[in-house]
Amino acid sequence: MQRWRICEEDKISRLPDEILSHILSFLTTKKAVRTSLLSKRWTDLWQSCDTIDFTDIQVHCNRTNRRCNKLVESVLATTDSRNINTFLLEILYGHPHFAYKVSFRNVVKWVNKIVLQNELKNLCLHLDVDEYDDEDNNEDEHFLPKLPNCIFTCKTLVSLDLRRFRVKGFSFSSDGFGFPSLKTLHLGDVEFPKGRDFLLLLSGCPILEDLKLFQVYLECWFNESVILKEFESLSLPKLTRTYIIESLCDILPLKAVATSKSLCLDRLQFHEPFKVNQAFDGIPIFPNLTHLKLTESWDLVVQVLHHCPKLQNIELYEAMYVARENEDNDLVPQCLSSHLRNCIIHDLGRLHRKFILPMYILKNARILQTMKIKIWYRSELSEIERKLSLCPKASATCQLFVHV
Repeated sequence: MQRWRICEEDKISRLPDEILSHILSFLTTKKAVRTSLLSKRWTDLWQSCDTIDFTDIQVHCNRTNRRCNKLVESVLATTDSRNINTFLLEILYGHPHFAYKVSFRNVVKWVNKIVLQNELKNLCLHLDVDEYDDEDNNEDEHFLPKLPNCIFTCKTLVSLDLRRFRVKGFSFSSDGFGFPSLKTLHLGDVEFPKGRDFLLLLSGCPILEDLKLFQVYLECWFNESVILKEFESLSLPKLTRTYIIESLCDILPLKAVATSKSLCLDRLQFHEPFKVNQAFDGIPIFPNLTHLKLTESWDLVVQVLHHCPKLQNIELYEAMYVARENEDNDLVPQCLSSHLRNCIIHDLGRLHRKFILPMYILKNARILQTMKIKIWYRSELSEIERKLSLCPKASATCQLFVHV
C-alpha cells in the first residue's frame, strides 16, 4: 500500500506546471490558494492560473467583510493579471449595510483593475443582498450599484453574466461600441436608462448564442412605438438559447430571437399584434425551435404552436387564463402532427374542469411520448387521471403522468 502511494505521488509531481495550473483553474481561488501549503512546488503555482474565481463569498459582519476585501486585494496584487481571461465574483451580503455602504465601491475598483489590464474573455458579477426588514434600514440605501463602464469597452469578452447593477453614463450609440466576440449574455436584476440603450446593447452582439434576461428594467418608459420601429429589423442570427422572465419584453422584437432552438418566455403579449384573437401575422416563424417553455393564454399557445414547425418539447405554466368553449381547430399545428414528443403542463387547476389544453394536445399529437401534468390538489388526482385516460389519443404509445 505504501509503495502504491509513493508511485501516485511521483506521478502527480511529474506533471508540468501548465497542466497543474489548468487543474487548479477549476477550483475556486480560495481553494486554489490553499494548495500552496502542500509543498514548495505548489507555493506559487496558483498564481499562474488564468481564472480568478470568487464564487463562494458571504459577508455577514465586519469581520467577514474585512476578510473578503483582504483576500481579493491580495490575490489581485499577487496574480499576474495579464494572464487572466476569466473573472468570477459572486458575493452574498447578509445585511444591506455591507453591500450599499461598504463594499460596492470595492467591487467597482476590482472590476476596473481586471478589465483594464487584461484581454478578458469571461466575466461574471453577481451581487446578492439579503433585503430583510429592519427598523434601522434606510430605504435610501437600497439602490443598484452603477456598473463599471469599462466593461462595455472590452472587445474580447465571450461571456458576460451580470446580476444586480444599473447601467448609466455610457453611450451605446457611440462609434466603435460592440461585443464582436460575445456568445453568452445573462442579465439579472439589471436596470437600463432607456429601452433604446438595451436594444443597442443587443444589436452590438452579432454572434450572440445564449441570451438570458431575468428582471431587466428600464428607468424611463417613453416613445416605445418609436423604439420598436427603429429596431424592428434587429437580428441575432446565431442565437440558439433564449430565456426571458419578468423582463422588458414590451420593447424586444420577437423576430430578434426567432432563430432560437430553446426558448423560454413568461408572456407573449409583447406588442399589439400579439393580443388574443388577432391574426398570426405578428408572431414570427421559429424554424429551429425544438424546446419551448411558455406562460400564456390558451389562444396564444395555439398560435405559437402554428409558428414552431419542429417543436419537440413544450412546457406550459399556470397563467393560461383563457379557455375557449370551442376546442376544435381545423388547422392542426404541424409540430403536433409530426414532431411533438414531450409535453409538461404545470398547475392544471385553472383549466381542469374542461381539460381543453391537454385534451387538444393528446387528440392531435401523433408521436407524443409523454405528457406530464402537475395539479393543485391531491384530492383531484384520481378524477383527473380517469378523465384524461378516456380522452382519444393520436399517439398509441403516449404515457400520461399526473402528479401534485
